Amino acid sequence: MYKDTTVFTNDIREIADRVHRLIGNTYIVRYVDLPPIAENRLALLYFFLCENGIARSRAQTLCVTTALIQLGLDIHELVRLQYDDTLPEERNRQLSVLAGDYCSGYYYHLLAEAGELEAIRILAHAVEVINEAKMELYIGEQQNKLPWKSYQALRKTIDTALYVGFVEHYAQTAETRTFWQTLIEKTSAVEQVIEEWEQLQWEQRVPFGFSRYLLQKPGSTIAHVIDAIEQKVMELIGVCEKLVGNLYPSEQQNVLTWLTSRYTHRVDRLKRVVEEL
Repeated sequence: MYKDTTVFTNDIREIADRVHRLIGNTYIVRYVDLPPIAENRLALLYFFLCENGIARSRAQTLCVTTALIQLGLDIHELVRLQYDDTLPEERNRQLSVLAGDYCSGYYYHLLAEAGELEAIRILAHAVEVINEAKMELYIGEQQNKLPWKSYQALRKTIDTALYVGFVEHYAQTAETRTFWQTLIEKTSAVEQVIEEWEQLQWEQRVPFGFSRYLLQKPGSTIAHVIDAIEQKVMELIGVCEKLVGNLYPSEQQNVLTWLTSRYTHRVDRLKRVVEEL
């Protein structure tokens, strides 16, 4: 459907703007530090829906509601386990939890209003799966008994279940389903590892994830981990580019190529800034 990235990017911008308008006049933006919208995953979902017979206006509605749920889930992940024993800190914690609940719950109203009962079921099931994975991940981290492969599997579920749910329901062939599920999972992994890289570079802290496991190796240092993270990012980007190049019709690759190239541009910017320091 989309061969011109200009039309596609305008649609994605409109979806993001609609999300911001829905929450723009609430207490959320005044008192809570909002995480960024997961725009690349949203763009992949929108492209998938349009390519599989969903009208643009309907696809935009499904993406707006998915973005709201993702935003709510991301806000909840930012809620710390411990806060200072002060009134402002307690209010920050309470407002963050309520803000996440608001974003995650508002999707039901929008989809019910649009008569999208099937989408409600898809997203509600995905949220259930995500929350189960989050609980298992939290318990594993607290007990310090979480193997790397188990962490990867749980993180993949948490980051992609909303989008994979639509793929499983609307994909017209098994090949299409496999392609889109794999692409969403791989691009999500790229995002996760790039975020770890940025936290290591700018915040000088080790997030729980690939970098934490790397540091457990004897003799490993932060410098070694940063190098390994960079190599992992480029490896994952290469996998995404290969997927797009080999498994999708050439005449429809423009938008997907543009989406995967955004990760390369983000990495290049990060490397330039590091070199200039």
